[in-house]
Amino acid sequence: MPSDLSEKVILITGCSSGIGFASADLLARSGHRVYATARRPESVDMLAQWAKAFDGRAHAARLDVTDSDSIEEVVAQIERDAGRIDCLVNNAGYGQAGAVEEVAVDAWRRQFETNVFGLHAVTQRVLPKMRSRRSGRIINLSSVVAHFSVPMMGPYCASKHAVDAMSLALRVELAPFSVDVVLIEPGPIDTEFRLHVDENLRGEAEPSTDSPYAPLHKAMDRYWNRSFGKGAAKPIDVARAIQKAVESKRPKPRYRITPTAKFVPHLVSHLPDRFLDWMVRKQLKLK
Repeated sequence: MPSDLSEKVILITGCSSGIGFASADLLARSGHRVYATARRPESVDMLAQWAKAFDGRAHAARLDVTDSDSIEEVVAQIERDAGRIDCLVNNAGYGQAGAVEEVAVDAWRRQFETNVFGLHAVTQRVLPKMRSRRSGRIINLSSVVAHFSVPMMGPYCASKHAVDAMSLALRVELAPFSVDVVLIEPGPIDTEFRLHVDENLRGEAEPSTDSPYAPLHKAMDRYWNRSFGKGAAKPIDVARAIQKAVESKRPKPRYRITPTAKFVPHLVSHLPDRFLDWMVRKQLKLK
């Protein structure tokens, strides 16, 4: 695959752990100038320690994608230091679980503020200079659930549907300006994502024992516990796909990681909806 291996200036959001950190580390080790960001101060401190190993090629900064002042401060600083941003990797996000009926409207808003509106805000800030240079790349982290929603994860799935739709529109809009838009669509990845999903569920919408959705919640929990690790990839596998999206002269519109991410979209497009519903109930061992 032909690649442009010259140094890229790369801004990555959500680098506290998992895919974001693995990507920052791989890209810095590959010779790129990486600005790794995170929201929590303790995560920024960890990234600052990590960056010391790269002799000025890696940098850490605090970036909250839901805060316009935070976005402006970080992007402006990178533009002053490096003169440009070649690639934006929109990785920041989390998973809000719970039944659609029981997840509070404010929790839905917070999910979209981070996963969708935050992604849009950072992208909107970096695009003008990319367009004027007629060079740049926007890499958005989506998921297989952009194509197939699962019960008790409606808010998260909806946010990834939105990221997918936004990216498709943006890809065509930016083509005349030679700015590429790439979707990264992982399936199950062995990260702290599941732990954070559980924390968000406990904080927002954990069904009470008399909830009509309690049996479904238990069924999903059993399914996650017995199935999530099967076929799960590692964060480095996603990081390698992101590296291809960064370095390729003509990147693919989508990079799908894990067999699940590769076959599910095709399955969904060819099978009747009622049959897919039946498959979900069977997997969850529901009557």
